[in-house]
Amino acid sequence: MEENTTTTTTTTTPSNPNAGKGMSIAGLVLGILAAIFSFIPCVGMWAIVPGIVGVILSALAMKQAGAANAPKGMAIGGLICSVVGIVIACYWLYLVYFAAGAMVDAAHEFEKAGGMDSLNKALQQLKEITDTTKAQ
Repeated sequence: MEENTTTTTTTTTPSNPNAGKGMSIAGLVLGILAAIFSFIPCVGMWAIVPGIVGVILSALAMKQAGAANAPKGMAIGGLICSVVGIVIACYWLYLVYFAAGAMVDAAHEFEKAGGMDSLNKALQQLKEITDTTKAQ
């Protein structure tokens, strides 16, 4: 009794190895920019814009590369960088939103405590001092 065992290996070659490559590069560049700009204070929250565009381009590039059986490495890298930039930008938005709310609350407390009256009194005294020094 003899058994014939044969194994066949099939490798699929990409039908178009450049499928989605342009969008992969664009998504990666936008993802890197979003990730870098998201660390800059006061500008970091605006990194959400290139991050969202980078996610869209990278996802489309992955779809095209998957359909053509082409490599998806740059598209995955662009997707990761874009998501990191978006997450950090959302953190900045969160901080700005709650910082603005805290500032409004502090201004109301300052006004209730009579802080504006003392500031007006100090400004009046400063005006009197400057008027007397000009008169001399």
